[in-house]
Amino acid sequence: MALISVVTVVRNDCDALRKTHDSLAGQLFRDFEWVIIDGASTDGTAEYALSIRTSDTQVVSERDSGIFDAMNKGIDRATGAFVIFLNAGDVFASERTLWDLAPLLSGPEPIDLLYGDSLERFGSARPVYKPTRGQKSVNYGMFCCHQSIFYRRTVIDDLRYDVRFRIAGDYDFTARFLKRTKNTYRIPMAVSIFDLTGASKQLEHIGRYENWRVQRDVLHLPVLRRLANQVTYLLTSGLRRILPGAYRTFRFKTVHD
Repeated sequence: MALISVVTVVRNDCDALRKTHDSLAGQLFRDFEWVIIDGASTDGTAEYALSIRTSDTQVVSERDSGIFDAMNKGIDRATGAFVIFLNAGDVFASERTLWDLAPLLSGPEPIDLLYGDSLERFGSARPVYKPTRGQKSVNYGMFCCHQSIFYRRTVIDDLRYDVRFRIAGDYDFTARFLKRTKNTYRIPMAVSIFDLTGASKQLEHIGRYENWRVQRDVLHLPVLRRLANQVTYLLTSGLRRILPGAYRTFRFKTVHD
């Protein structure tokens, strides 16, 4: 059994899958498996995935009902002690990422969820460093990019993503996971790099509604706290839209060469 299962979901995006493949191929630490869940791509992505014939790679290409259904398929096939969801186009922050984290994941200290910071790209702009808020912020929202979280497989057990979500499935999944354990560890380093042009940024209004559902049904927050969160989301969204430079200065750190 591998220490880590890297689950990658993809559909019709061969270039993005190649980018993730290059990142994994360059990792100094090799005790991981790669589980690729392709949603019956028609552009050559499936063929490329199936051409990766290594003993540590599993590939499934079939129709699914969306990204969270595909991620559930990845969980079903993962055999590693820890699972991380690094979807097509996402990459690890450096070739040393897994090498640096492996001693913690395999060490004597009981860790069920390990999470860190991320590097985020706004299109072709220079990447920015986004520190995690820390799990105490789970009552506000997804405190960390899911690409920077390692979940212990035995704690996941029968837990699966709720496919009714369009945006906040990772928030719902992580909030429910945290109810199963207190053994968490925050690492002060960037774990992953991903692009900020995804659906979660394009459909923010849906994300706000779905966050409300998680905070009501999973976290059981009082209505006034949920309303306060919604107001904060709107103010933050307005700041990002009207004064993007000020928002980025407040929330991110520029990465220098």
